[in-house]
Amino acid sequence: MKKILIGAHRGAMCHAPENSLAAFEKAIDFGTYRIECDIRQTKDGHLVMMHDASVNRTTDGTGAVAEMSLEDLKRLRLGSENVPTLAESLTCVKGRCLMLLELKDEGIAADVVRAVEAADMIGDCTLISFSEDNLLEARRANPEVLIGFFHLEPKPIDPTKVVDEFGASLLVVWPAAAQPDVIGAAKAAGLHVRCGFRDDLTYEDSVEVFQRMVDMGVDEISCGRPDWIGRMIRERHPRAS
Repeated sequence: MKKILIGAHRGAMCHAPENSLAAFEKAIDFGTYRIECDIRQTKDGHLVMMHDASVNRTTDGTGAVAEMSLEDLKRLRLGSENVPTLAESLTCVKGRCLMLLELKDEGIAADVVRAVEAADMIGDCTLISFSEDNLLEARRANPEVLIGFFHLEPKPIDPTKVVDEFGASLLVVWPAAAQPDVIGAAKAAGLHVRCGFRDDLTYEDSVEVFQRMVDMGVDEISCGRPDWIGRMIRERHPRAS
């Protein structure tokens, strides 16, 4: 049986604050193959790790990321640390884990590519975004950059278009869209397939979703509890660990 790869959602976000260096460290400790994280840009042009458009939910402050300077953000607390920059996050992870960098803002792809180049991690980072313009901008900035593509709805997919238009090598499939024909078509086109499940499920319910993904041939399975995925692999598919 082929190896089942462990993905982490915003780091090990169920064990440490999401998109924090602590969450990335936890994910690595749990044997994660690739960490997904979210990038936004401050008003003075710095790239920082933040899922939401505002800091309200995840820090002790309030306000929109796009209206704050990096200095403003660094005054806030994200658990026991401050909000990390993309550069700090790449330094933390380099040589230990791959990264899936989700670009949340429009027009930041070229800056993200430059940061990845500066860290010498072009081969270790895959860029993904809901904005197709971001994906095309990233490809123009560096044709060697790795690109991921979202498949969000339970409908057929044309994987050849994904590969030809965007140069994607990774397909990230939303749980509701994970169907055997979609997974099969993507893999037949040479795409690596990643799929996750919700972090509010019980372990028992998570096992059911995990097994369905394994049966469909998903390569990489993700959630905010990568330790659970490792446990499921050991318990149900020890030869795939």
